Amino acid sequence: MAPPKFSDLNKQVSDIFNKGYFFNVFKLDVKTRTANGVNFNVVGEHNTETAQTTGSLETKYVVPEYGLTFLEKWNTNNLLKCEITADNQLAQGFKVVFDATLIPNTGNSYEKIHFGMKTRLLSLDIISQSYTAKLQIRVRTQVNKLRLTGSYTHSGNDRYWKKTAELRTAYTHDKAHVETNVAFDSAGPILNGAVVLGHQGWLAGYQYVFNTARSALTKNNFAVGFRAKDFTLYANIAGPILNGAVVLGHQGWLAGYQYVFNTARSALTKNNFAVGFRAKDFTLYANMNDSNEVGGSVYQRINDRLETGVQLAWTAGSNQTRFALASKYQLDAQTVVSAKVNNICQVGLSFAQVLRPGVKLTLSALFEAKNLNAGGHKVGLGLELDA
Repeated sequence: MAPPKFSDLNKQVSDIFNKGYFFNVFKLDVKTRTANGVNFNVVGEHNTETAQTTGSLETKYVVPEYGLTFLEKWNTNNLLKCEITADNQLAQGFKVVFDATLIPNTGNSYEKIHFGMKTRLLSLDIISQSYTAKLQIRVRTQVNKLRLTGSYTHSGNDRYWKKTAELRTAYTHDKAHVETNVAFDSAGPILNGAVVLGHQGWLAGYQYVFNTARSALTKNNFAVGFRAKDFTLYANIAGPILNGAVVLGHQGWLAGYQYVFNTARSALTKNNFAVGFRAKDFTLYANMNDSNEVGGSVYQRINDRLETGVQLAWTAGSNQTRFALASKYQLDAQTVVSAKVNNICQVGLSFAQVLRPGVKLTLSALFEAKNLNAGGHKVGLGLELDA
């Protein structure tokens, strides 16, 4: 198995510290279905810090024998939306979508109609939008390993109309992937494309955009990489910025490096190292970011119900070491409790309970333990109903 991405090296500990905690938020999410097949989804959320309350109501009804889907939605911004979809009715693979939006307090309304047809060799989409005075036609087909896509757009207003067209091609092979695109507008065509070649794990790619009106190469990117069973190496040059990451793995040990180099400034703007060890029930991780921040974490699954995590961090120029402890315990199949505490005496608690199939309650709180009487504590509540 290939090692994880650089950003996922510390994922297990991050999940214990972050998942299940939300503060200053009260949220209600209700999903239900009536006997005649109408789906309702009601979402309400109140943020005690900003004093903002938002909500939405969505209904969905499907008539499978006629291939029809009706969707209506309203939210607290007083926006009404209606969408009607007819699938495989006029012809096999033919799809029609009517989408309308109304804002009652302003009287504005917007409509969108989408005609679609899909067969084994051809896909056709025609989209008309009133709010942007836009008509778009898109055709796609594939012959063996060559895929072709063409589109035409007509948009504007009473004073000015803009016409654009686009032709895309893509070709895939065991050792190559080639894409080309030609976009046409009043200023002239724009050429862009990309090619990736592969051989015995090695990869090389090039991407470009050429503006014919300006006779300028606006994008000029290179990338190389190597992919094996247990590690992946990747680097790319995007204009004057060189960035990349590599993670190596062997028998549970992981080592990673991430960098960003600005060639115009001749400066290394990101310079991160990480090492770790991953076993079945234990993960050890350490990192150094930009040579001025050192961190580490330990994750352990003690048993099938209990997980624990520890995080440490220190920044150059500061005499204080930051640390935090977190734990997650599965009381039973329906109940999960979590707790965390850091070095500034902030205590976070989370309780998640499946009250019954389809009903989940989540409570969370953050306490300033240094001074309980001063206030500043945060609470959150979430209720999910799925009937």
